[in-house]
Amino acid sequence: MKKKLLTVAALALMTSSVFHAQTFVFNKNSTWRYKDNNQAQVDQWKDANFDISTWSTGDGPLGYGDPVTTSTNTGLTTAYFAKDFTVNLASLSDNMELGVMRDDGIVVYLNGQEVLRDNMPTGVITFSTASSTTIDGAAESVYNVFTIPKSKFVNGNNRISIELHNRTGQSSDLRIDAYLKTISNTTVPCNAAHISCFTSIVPTAQTNKLIIPAEHKYQLILKEGDSYTEGGGLVGGQNDFTAYVPKNASAVNGYLSVNHETNPGGVTMAEINYNAATKLWQLTRSRAVDFSTPSLVQTIRNCSGGVTPWGTVVTAEEQVTSNDTNTDGYKDYGWLVEIDPVTAQVISHNTDGSKGKLWQMGIMNHENVVVNNAGTTAYYGEDGGTHLVYKYVMDTPNDLSSGNLYVLKLDQGLSSGDPVATTATWIQVPNKLKADQNNTASLASSLGGTSFNGVEDVDISPIDGKIYFTAKGLNKVYRLKDDGATASQVETFVGGLNTTYSFDTAQGLKSEAWGDGNDNLTFDELGNLWVLQDGGKNYIWVIAPDHTQANPKVKLFASMPAGSEPTGLTFTPDHKFGFFSIQHPDATISTDTDATGNIIDYRGKSATIVVALKNNLGSDATLGTIDHQTENTVTVAPNPTSGMVKINSAKGLKDLSVTAYSMDGKIVYSKKFTGSNSLLDLDLTSQLDVSRVLVLNIEAEGFQKTVKLLKK
Repeated sequence: MKKKLLTVAALALMTSSVFHAQTFVFNKNSTWRYKDNNQAQVDQWKDANFDISTWSTGDGPLGYGDPVTTSTNTGLTTAYFAKDFTVNLASLSDNMELGVMRDDGIVVYLNGQEVLRDNMPTGVITFSTASSTTIDGAAESVYNVFTIPKSKFVNGNNRISIELHNRTGQSSDLRIDAYLKTISNTTVPCNAAHISCFTSIVPTAQTNKLIIPAEHKYQLILKEGDSYTEGGGLVGGQNDFTAYVPKNASAVNGYLSVNHETNPGGVTMAEINYNAATKLWQLTRSRAVDFSTPSLVQTIRNCSGGVTPWGTVVTAEEQVTSNDTNTDGYKDYGWLVEIDPVTAQVISHNTDGSKGKLWQMGIMNHENVVVNNAGTTAYYGEDGGTHLVYKYVMDTPNDLSSGNLYVLKLDQGLSSGDPVATTATWIQVPNKLKADQNNTASLASSLGGTSFNGVEDVDISPIDGKIYFTAKGLNKVYRLKDDGATASQVETFVGGLNTTYSFDTAQGLKSEAWGDGNDNLTFDELGNLWVLQDGGKNYIWVIAPDHTQANPKVKLFASMPAGSEPTGLTFTPDHKFGFFSIQHPDATISTDTDATGNIIDYRGKSATIVVALKNNLGSDATLGTIDHQTENTVTVAPNPTSGMVKINSAKGLKDLSVTAYSMDGKIVYSKKFTGSNSLLDLDLTSQLDVSRVLVLNIEAEGFQKTVKLLKK
């Protein structure tokens, strides 16, 4: 008889979140003072004590030429804006979020000190300095997000001053609006109802089974060699990028797209739904995406990819060939391809209505693509060739077929794999002619793009909006803030071959080297970064949003079966379920039992699974059974207590183990008592002095009980 492990309901007793609500210091459409006489101001205009009482007053957005609440003078080269506000430093987050809708460029001062500039050149800024680029189209209405350290504010009265620069005084429009608020989570302890709440697994070499935290279960969805339900044929191998695309925003009914990194390549499009009664996922339909049209030729090595905000899937070809089988002027392979999950068909992007690959996004050893929520900008990387990082700004939102392409160039390069400086530049890469589209990587390299050695994935943080990307060959994850024509705050975020991290496990504090092979990146909505590794020990790591290299906050989520790597990882919209693939496991691994309670066998076959907290996946029967009669005879007293407690069992429990958890989810006491025990004395005084509330998990053969223990 199996022991029933600690449930999520029990875990909820022992953990609490400090996920703070966001607080606006001032919101969009607030009132500003402004000067629009098209003349330079004295240097002191931005100081906190400068007299602005005679300036005009109006609510945002302010400007002209575009929809505004307050109209300013027209034909401006530069306009000046200021706002006074009061803060209590104790109520501010460590970093504050400033959102600015600007057309075109801004320099922002707080209490007279410059805190940021956006779409403006470096060096001295004067009244006549033009913005770096023209902000146009959808970008005019975007609130660009920046952070200002709490240390820049003073207790009490503060002033934020913004000078707004046009690209040219003859421009037809100028507009600004802004908000300031706290950042919701600078520290995110484990929220027991969230998939990211777990005790790290014990570091290990690969074994013959998948190892995930005790708080989670998994279910096999499909595997290599399964028969398709439509169209004939079998599910391909080398399962890679795994995408959940919701139907009508549903977290329980959607499409599951699985790439096959084979030659020729392929994509499986499945339809799945969650049965609330059984707490299991059901696969109701599966078929292969059709790529075999003359205009497409085929696909090759469908590696990673992305899901767009408008509900399509982009699959990436990781191999470039010089062939032009259909003589259309384009090399056959090395592109991104957009798929409609509803029809399992490639979306037509050619002007004649035929199916086309995304030519303007360029040819390279593509890995993935991520599109920002506004549907205006895509980021992706090159695994192989010149190993560069790219940005693609769409001509029309939600349309990947045309846009401008840029490559990232660090202003001072890398030293030992780390950025020498915190700034970078986006250099435009020609991408309108076939000759250029067929030579993206070499063109980008010749323009000075920085090589990162294996850019396997790029993603965008939902918390700070920064761009994160992996460099597999450098064993690191980097991040930066995209400022438009430039980038700032470029740094190594996590990793390094010889970097070691420590974390709590069921066996106490353990340390493990980060190792190599950074592959897939995925954020959950709390800002936790999930890093899947292809290489080393093929782990899945989870990095908290407030992690720094100086103050690491890293946990170890999973170890893959022998011979395999984790690929994909995609979450349902409610973040209760994560789908990922197990690519190329050895034929010598063991069978296993998943959340269905059935024996599953994917020996030697790539498999796609879903993982979730136990409470959300499978019935309690798959956890084993509890002897409820025994449970009712076990008491823990006194409760509340000063620290000394007795565990009393009339029947006696064999090989009893007791684990105590603090309110932040850490194990503070763990002991196993061999033999049969009817009465045990525990001294938890020191633990209760610190936590004041503990959760005791009591387990024995065929028995489990959870007790909330209070400090007297």
